[in-house]
Amino acid sequence: MNEFKRCMSVFTHSPFQVRLMLLNMLCDWVSGKPQQGEKPKS
Repeated sequence: MNEFKRCMSVFTHSPFQVRLMLLNMLCDWVSGKPQQGEKPKS
């Protein structure tokens, strides 16, 4: 849970551009999760 809190504090204190980037990464991770056998397309 500490990891999560730290991530959230970093997220809330980061500039908007960084938040967008993190959100995009998160969305890619979540949408790519079902196919665990494949390598990430990046």
